[in-house]
Amino acid sequence: MPATRPHLDRDLKRKQIVDAAEKLFLRNGYEATAMAAVAGRAGVANNAVYWYFPSKDDLLAAVLQRRQERALAELPDPRTATLEEQVLAMLAQLDLVANLTATVHERAQHSTALAEMHEAFHGAADRLLQRLFRDAGLNEDDATQAAKAMMALVEGIHLHDANRDSVSRNDLVLWTLRRIAPAGQS
Repeated sequence: MPATRPHLDRDLKRKQIVDAAEKLFLRNGYEATAMAAVAGRAGVANNAVYWYFPSKDDLLAAVLQRRQERALAELPDPRTATLEEQVLAMLAQLDLVANLTATVHERAQHSTALAEMHEAFHGAADRLLQRLFRDAGLNEDDATQAAKAMMALVEGIHLHDANRDSVSRNDLVLWTLRRIAPAGQS
């Protein structure tokens, strides 16, 4: 009798659910995506989604965690890319989940899973930006402040610019970068 591998089935089902949720959340938004729709798209029973993810917030956190991991892996090589190229690549990755930004901020106030995911995102982005600013010639204190300023600018744009005009946004971000770290220009 062949050995069973329930952990493989569990991992596969979890992946199928996250895949389905990612597509639906990004296409329809958080509020318009029902857990039953996620189950249907994943090809699992409705209650199976709750077996893997106790709440819709937990599922959104899993989707965002996976997207963050992918985004960080897809950034240009810091040894060959400029500060500007790195930051614009980060913005392009954020644009892919822009319709979920406000939801994350709102839901994080009530959801431990989303609060932890949001905090982890800020930690990773802050560390990356600090390193980029140090590499561009800023000292430790200035790199820390520059990273905070850049995150505030980007997050403000993502939360308050409903049109999300990426060209105007990129112009503003590049203008700011060039003043903070002139040595980081291309």
